[in-house]
Amino acid sequence: MSLIRPLLCASLCALAPSAVAQSVTSAATVNYRITGIVTAFGGNPVEKAEVTLLRDGAIRQSAFSGVDGRFTLGELSAGKANLQVRRLGYEQRNVNINVGAEAQPTYVEILLQEVPQKLEEVMVKSDEQGRLRDFAAHKGHPSNFGRYFDRSDIRKRNPAYASELFRTIPGVQVQASSFGGNTVRVRGCMPLLWVDGARVPGAELDEVTRPSEIAGLEFYSSNAGIPPEYMDRNNGACGIIVVWSKSQ
Repeated sequence: MSLIRPLLCASLCALAPSAVAQSVTSAATVNYRITGIVTAFGGNPVEKAEVTLLRDGAIRQSAFSGVDGRFTLGELSAGKANLQVRRLGYEQRNVNINVGAEAQPTYVEILLQEVPQKLEEVMVKSDEQGRLRDFAAHKGHPSNFGRYFDRSDIRKRNPAYASELFRTIPGVQVQASSFGGNTVRVRGCMPLLWVDGARVPGAELDEVTRPSEIAGLEFYSSNAGIPPEYMDRNNGACGIIVVWSKSQ
């Protein structure tokens, strides 16, 4: 059985651009809509599967499957892209698509394979004793002024985007962004972002990671309490976000 079964029917699967023409006489900008369904073996729909579209390594759109397993990603320009499908308890699936190409369907069926839940618990224990030592050390420092989120915190909150972890933090503004996620601002400016010890200049948190990829997250709203290796005296008012990924 193929893990990805595009439906090539004449009515539903033909490339059908959304109407975005500015006028009858002007050249139209054509956008496309990708729809589909996420199922498990046996044909059972998978609810709350995270379907993300990436282009050039950046997250462009994201959606979650409904109770019937169906999802929709709309207003996509032509070009190559990658669909990543994730759900706790299932193996990740990656699907390469070429939006707008001839004979490329816009409706796909994605089949996920279950994995034992106990594997996740083994990974958590290993991470806490290994590469997350810096995260644990920062969190346990007696004079820290940071906010810390580990896997357990993230699972309890179950955010659609990593930025939603900041909604309850005083002084932080979280607003919708044109790229499909949110922007995070501290006193009106963008905090510095570090991922696995490397600085990512000019990037929004939701552009580079998702909740399912985060093993630990640190947030410092000012230079007070920031670990020395992340200190930037020119950024005292904006704070920093430090992400520790599962795949480091």
